[in-house]
Amino acid sequence: MKVVFDTNVVASSSFRRGAPFECLAAWAEGRFEAVVSPALLAEYNETIEELLLEYPHRPCVRWSDALTVGATLVFPVERATGATIDPDDEMILECALAAEADFIVSGDKKHLLPLGAFEGILIIGPSEFLRRLGK
Repeated sequence: MKVVFDTNVVASSSFRRGAPFECLAAWAEGRFEAVVSPALLAEYNETIEELLLEYPHRPCVRWSDALTVGATLVFPVERATGATIDPDDEMILECALAAEADFIVSGDKKHLLPLGAFEGILIIGPSEFLRRLGK
């Protein structure tokens, strides 16, 4: 099973426990394949760095570093221009297309989750993903 994580899931899991953290922990256990693109990795790292500046004393699990080393890297060719209201979300869709992913896991209730699916790739929240994973 191939999964692309939205930045909000990686950022949330880096600073607190909960469903997003459990999703990344399940990946670390080898239960599925996480897929990233160069643009998505850059966004993960940039977001984590911004949050570290904002919350310097909060403990941080560097999931972005783990994904940089351990996730499958793809190089999207197809564009998802106009597929979502937020152009910043297009890189997530493009990564999922390039990976032929099964799921996009996102906490974006405004833009991504309402789509439900993109080109046959299910877009679900962390709790739903864990339920489907049987965790």
